[in-house]
Amino acid sequence: MNKNEKEAAIESYKALFKGIESVVIADTSGVTVNTINEVRSKFRAEGVTFRVIKNTLAKKALAGTVLEPVCAKFHGPVAIAMKADDPISPARVAVDFAKTNQAFKITGGFVSGTVLDAAGVDSLSKMRTRKEALSALLSVFKGNTTKFAAVLKARADKMEEAAK
Repeated sequence: MNKNEKEAAIESYKALFKGIESVVIADTSGVTVNTINEVRSKFRAEGVTFRVIKNTLAKKALAGTVLEPVCAKFHGPVAIAMKADDPISPARVAVDFAKTNQAFKITGGFVSGTVLDAAGVDSLSKMRTRKEALSALLSVFKGNTTKFAAVLKARADKMEEAAK
């Protein structure tokens, strides 16, 4: 790679990482091209960006950003998975895939300013996504609305009787 190609690659990485606040990192040594393509399609189905990266160029692109601490995890052949508005989906897909493919090893990640180890990524994968959490909250509100309305009506009736 000549200097211009490296600069273009760094700019490409900067654009890739723009707006991203969490990543999952995997070691791809020993992973076949077919396996990479398989995991890439699983990530794509969830709207997750998955890339095999060049460590030195990615480190230069991340210098001075919130993701800079994750550079410590860039050793050997590395792939990253990320989704701008959802830190959980990349972790969930990576953990599920790693369970069925021994060559694909999660080495860590980064979320909310914290560098994670593989166990941290596993814990992250078990959390509810924002959409799932909002759905659960909505169901709580929906189930309690009638109870709340009944309490308000009873209180209003009681206040009306006391006013007589």
